[in-house]
Amino acid sequence: PGQYSESQPNEIYLKDIPSHVLINVCRYFAYKAKYTNSSIDIPEFPIDIQVVLELLVASDFLDC
Repeated sequence: PGQYSESQPNEIYLKDIPSHVLINVCRYFAYKAKYTNSSIDIPEFPIDIQVVLELLVASDFLDC
């Protein structure tokens, strides 16, 4: 392996966050990217009430 950052694997381990929560986090990132600086009305982001607390914990852990 070379000494450049490109030769390093781009992996992160999020074993403490359940997959159904990570799916919601990724959906939110896509939503935010789509509507940032948008000139159209921004729809409300849908959140399943059953995962709200887990999303809050994940957002704190991910610092976002």
